[in-house]
Amino acid sequence: MNAKKKILLFYGILSGVALLFLLFFSYGTSPLFTNNYGISDSSVFLIIGKEIANGAVPYIDIFDHKGPILFFLEALGWLIKPNGIGIFFIQWIFMTLNLIIILKIGALFFNKKLAWILIIFFLLILASTFEGGNLTEEYCLPFLLLPLYLSLKYFKKLPQGIPMHPPLYALVYGMCFTLIVFIRLNNAVLICAIVLVVMIQLLSNKAYRNFFDNALTFLSGSFGVFSVIAIYFLINHAFGEMIYGTFLFNMKYAEGLTGITTPDELVKFAYSVSPVIFSGAMGIIYLFKKENLYIGLILIIGSAATFFSLLLGGVFYHYFILTTPCFILGIILMIDLYVKNRKRIWVEGYRPVAIVIGMLFIGTAGIYLNFLDETINDIAINQPQRDYYENALSIKSSIPQGDLDSVFGYSVPAGWFLMADITPCYKYFTLQEWWGLYDPEVILETNEMLENNPPKWIVMNNDKQTNQIIYDILATKYQLVTQDKVVALYHLSI
Repeated sequence: MNAKKKILLFYGILSGVALLFLLFFSYGTSPLFTNNYGISDSSVFLIIGKEIANGAVPYIDIFDHKGPILFFLEALGWLIKPNGIGIFFIQWIFMTLNLIIILKIGALFFNKKLAWILIIFFLLILASTFEGGNLTEEYCLPFLLLPLYLSLKYFKKLPQGIPMHPPLYALVYGMCFTLIVFIRLNNAVLICAIVLVVMIQLLSNKAYRNFFDNALTFLSGSFGVFSVIAIYFLINHAFGEMIYGTFLFNMKYAEGLTGITTPDELVKFAYSVSPVIFSGAMGIIYLFKKENLYIGLILIIGSAATFFSLLLGGVFYHYFILTTPCFILGIILMIDLYVKNRKRIWVEGYRPVAIVIGMLFIGTAGIYLNFLDETINDIAINQPQRDYYENALSIKSSIPQGDLDSVFGYSVPAGWFLMADITPCYKYFTLQEWWGLYDPEVILETNEMLENNPPKWIVMNNDKQTNQIIYDILATKYQLVTQDKVVALYHLSI
């Protein structure tokens, strides 16, 4: 078999692995789980993508507090093929790129056959944290792994004399950083760690000209991506709204976060964050063994930054997708040290290190194997959610076809609209009470809309809501038509 055919076969195998993984674990978009839209976040993103594909402007016509790059990806998916299939195709491309880059990272240190170990552990963490797929962390991975690969390639082959970091790499760092910032800001901390280590290396070696060349190209890459985004929103008179939804709302959100508040949450966090505890320890050992100062620093700073960014957020499993780049690099350095020192691995000075690292690695693998077992059981038992789909259609059947453009949902799961194939008639279409915790204007504007421009139909979550005004509006302007276990349907009566 010639080299070209081997490469094609290699990429074909990786794309096949990516496809099989997504078919089972991306149950919010997988063709195997029809009319099933994953957790709330995924459904929100799908609806926003659908509406953008139909001409809506994000943040003005429909709202969520994630960045526009995510919504454009969702819209592209709907343009390729509706109902999640197009999104699934984009996920497949992204996942295949992840696997290719991971193997290329591994190949910097050892042969490709050994590098397949990395794929196994990458997918182990991912399977346990995927939560149905189509989430921000998933889409950020290629933009994290590519800068990691380029920086490791540079530090692995440091030139003699004054270092010369390729400005083209810095251009890629800047583009990837900004793409992630406009998906979800705090997902970009690993790139910050990479850039910091490159800065340290260049400045400590007095490579000032190369430093400024790299700073300029980083900013150029970042500005290039930002410019495209800014032009779109300026043309659509929505630049301020985009800045609010992407950054300002999230500042209010961050101010309201309580972090980890209970012993159960602390234990869950400790288990979930174990990949970067292992990788941070591995980085320290690699540093002190004087194998490669800067690669060790990338892993230490990247692991610490990831740890603290996760600590400040809630304990949601999909957040821990972000531990995978550092975990993979930690495994690489562990294997690299073993290959280089296998004959001395049990001599004095190495033995305690080997025991500690072995325990951290085995502990992390054990924790995530347990998570994987729980995930597989949950998917087998609870997916797809056919009852929810049938209930949504039953409620929809009470709404005349001509009124489907005047249906407002209050605290209704976003997936309900997808299952009922109804377009929300107001930009705050779900999670109003949750958004209102961080910005009361959401509730005030929603109540004002209901008072002054009431929709013909309201679908209301059956759970008790804190917004008492909406109950007053329902009592005076609407009548109950039907109700199921999740929502109640009201019709405008005046």
